[in-house]
Amino acid sequence: MNVRLLGVALVLALVGLAGGWAIGRGGEETPAVIRAADPVTGESPTFPSDPVVDVLPDPDTRALEPALDLHDERMGSKTFGVRVPVPDGWVRNDRLLEETSWATAGAPLNTFLLRVKIISGQRLTVAQALADRRDTLESVVTAFELESQTTDTFVASYVYDNYRRLTMERFLSLDGSPSTEDQAYVTIVAIGRERDRVGLTDLLERVSAGATRSTT
Repeated sequence: MNVRLLGVALVLALVGLAGGWAIGRGGEETPAVIRAADPVTGESPTFPSDPVVDVLPDPDTRALEPALDLHDERMGSKTFGVRVPVPDGWVRNDRLLEETSWATAGAPLNTFLLRVKIISGQRLTVAQALADRRDTLESVVTAFELESQTTDTFVASYVYDNYRRLTMERFLSLDGSPSTEDQAYVTIVAIGRERDRVGLTDLLERVSAGATRSTT
């Protein structure tokens, strides 16, 4: 091969190489540009909230006064009974054989009352009866607030039928022993409004102090 032919062959080889490179580049896809995601406006997480409780105004009657005159009355069966001091002039309502309440005559609902209930049939200690009643009450009312609790008494407020109520409930064995391990025999409850607090406290203390078992 002479020099001229060798030069032509070299030129053709170079042209072919360049063409192949161009074809290879033409077959490649241009890498896609990945656009950054737009920021998404965050939303506050949803948390459960307490429902709004509508509370109606208390009946506008006089507050329960302390140091009322009392007299003894008996309630319950012949075998399981209790004698308690109750306010003079209050009307008696025997709801059940083992449960009686007293309230002033003609008073509107949601004012104040005294309730006595024999609970010996539950066969619970004083501590157990208190805890059971407290927990049950909390489960059936709204806005329950336990204000205080001792070995035999709790004080709480709550909303029922859209009225704010104050309850003071004591559990007694009436066997002469202060032990909370003794079987609870009776519960004494004073219920009213916030304005009745002083009178309710006095009534609960005096009725509890005078309560005795009675079989006659």
